[in-house]
Amino acid sequence: MRFAHPASTIPEINLIPMLNVMMGILAFFVMITMTLSKQKSLEVQLPQEAGGQSEIKLSDLKNQFVVDLDGKGQASRDKQPIATQALQAKIRQYLQANPKGNVFLKPDPKLSYEKMMHKLDLMRAAGGDRVSLIIE
Repeated sequence: MRFAHPASTIPEINLIPMLNVMMGILAFFVMITMTLSKQKSLEVQLPQEAGGQSEIKLSDLKNQFVVDLDGKGQASRDKQPIATQALQAKIRQYLQANPKGNVFLKPDPKLSYEKMMHKLDLMRAAGGDRVSLIIE
C-alpha cells in the first residue's frame, strides 16, 4: 500500500506581523528611555575677557590700519583699492612705525569664507599675530 506524498513546497514566512511587533518594541524602548533619562546641565562661568583682549569698538579703529574687503574680494584702505603686494608693504611699514598698532581686516558679509581667509593669510604673512579679523 502506497501513501500519497504531497508535493514539497517551501513554507512562506509573513514578515509584516513580525515587523509590526519589532517597531512596537522599539517605540516602547524609546519612550521608556526618554522618560527615565534626565538632562543634566552644568553651570559654567565664562571669563569676561579672553586672553587679556578686550572688545574693540568701531570708533577705536580710526587710528588703526583697517583694510576693507568688498564682495568680490578686492582690498581697499580709506576707500582706495590696493593691490596685494602694495598692501603687504604698507602693513610692514605701518607695523614698524607703530610698535603697538594692529592691522584689521573688515570683510563684506557677502564675501565667501575662502576668499576672506586667503586674504587674511596674505596679510598675516606680512604682519604676523598683529593682524586680526573684524566681525560686526
